[in-house]
Amino acid sequence: MVGDDTSVVGIDEAQFFDDGLIDVCTTLAGLGIRVIIAGLDMDFLGNPFGPMPQLMAIAEEVTKVHAICVECGDLAHFSHRTSLNESLVLLGEKDVYEPLCRNCFKGK
Repeated sequence: MVGDDTSVVGIDEAQFFDDGLIDVCTTLAGLGIRVIIAGLDMDFLGNPFGPMPQLMAIAEEVTKVHAICVECGDLAHFSHRTSLNESLVLLGEKDVYEPLCRNCFKGK
């Protein structure tokens, strides 16, 4: 619950929330609360993920942070899944995902 003295709200892994998060963030921002959201903007197939595209569209500021491609060393824009599991959500780290640039991702 947001109290009267709340000035900042942080939300991590926002890609896993439903579209209701958009209204919550808009309401909080309208109350003068700074809302900081972190999450993946694309799923393992390279498609927009959850509410992230809409959140990025209404954001006053967007900072994209990238990993380094494990294949060629360029900036990685994609989280390539190394597992054959086709579920949209599959929790894992280095054993399931690898960061890849656009060219290396297209080659998979």
